[in-house]
Amino acid sequence: MALKTIPKPSETSMATMPHNEERRAQAVVKTGLIDAPNSDLFQIYCDLARDLTGFEQAKFSLFDGESQCSMAGSGVDDNYEVGALTDRSKWNVCSYVLLDTEPLIVEDFYKDPDWAEHPYIKSGDAPHSYAGFPVVNKDNYVLGTLCLFNTDPKRISESQEDLIKRIARNIAHLLDLQVEQRNLTAEKIIKAADILSSEISEASLVDFKNLLLLAAELPINPEETEHLQRDGFCELDGARKITLTSKGRQLIQSMGLTPKPMKRIKVTGNDAAELIDKIFEELQ
Repeated sequence: MALKTIPKPSETSMATMPHNEERRAQAVVKTGLIDAPNSDLFQIYCDLARDLTGFEQAKFSLFDGESQCSMAGSGVDDNYEVGALTDRSKWNVCSYVLLDTEPLIVEDFYKDPDWAEHPYIKSGDAPHSYAGFPVVNKDNYVLGTLCLFNTDPKRISESQEDLIKRIARNIAHLLDLQVEQRNLTAEKIIKAADILSSEISEASLVDFKNLLLLAAELPINPEETEHLQRDGFCELDGARKITLTSKGRQLIQSMGLTPKPMKRIKVTGNDAAELIDKIFEELQ
């Protein structure tokens, strides 16, 4: 197992920053998770990391330009808060995990001379063992860390290290998908809004909203459909209910708001068992 020495804390108040810090921090912001963290996305990874290694705690965090932001944790106490921000000071150990794409592992903080002056070590409040795994996105930016803590000295085996690396890669892939989905959603909305504006003079956000409601067959206020009715995209039926016209359905399709049919996969017998086995193999 490759053990690494934690970089000695700098003399400045801030932890050492990665060489690509500005671009790295921008990539973190693009995930949208700093301002709106979603622990449901990452909780299972923290639980898995903790169960696979036997460490008492596992925490996943993202790092913007100035702070460490808590995303999810397993084995944490009542004081742990998703979305809580911690300064990236020279004593913030996880900040140093951002400096490399390989994990940073300390079997015993109290025997590591580089951290002899750490306030928590001096006070005796720090855990003995630590394993920090960088979460590296597709552009090779370390966006965050998956960190393990244990009160007593504890070794992490090579096989366990490999497993947690795989978990960290899965988290990174999820972050990449988060960014791609946000970009795709924005592009689709802009495209739909442009098409709507070209089809309806004086089109407004209310018109956009009502088209979405009509496409989803949800209740709508007839008084807000003046533009849509005027241009023949919807009409009142005999029951005084607003419905889409053929022209309206064509508009929704051109705007890219028509749901696509879901692809279904049918597996039975041995095929189903093999599929389940393969899924679990990816977590082993």
